[in-house]
Amino acid sequence: MSGGAAGGEQAHFSLGLGSVSKVFGDSTFDGGGHPAITTSYQDIRIPLAANGIDRVSPGRLAMGFWYGGSGTITIDSLSFR
Repeated sequence: MSGGAAGGEQAHFSLGLGSVSKVFGDSTFDGGGHPAITTSYQDIRIPLAANGIDRVSPGRLAMGFWYGGSGTITIDSLSFR
């Protein structure tokens, strides 16, 4: 799904889905843990229910750099399952 120019970009951008918005690195995986952006492409799966997002009607999706953060993030694909 993603690769970053320098790695560590998970703290530089926010992900908003429905009424939930947070720094990407603060998202939670099923069973705990948090996503980390590396310089390599990787699959990152963010479970909606574990992050308080309504799976039936998730609402809008917004991504943006957080509080003046910057960097480069490549997203090859984005899907909801």
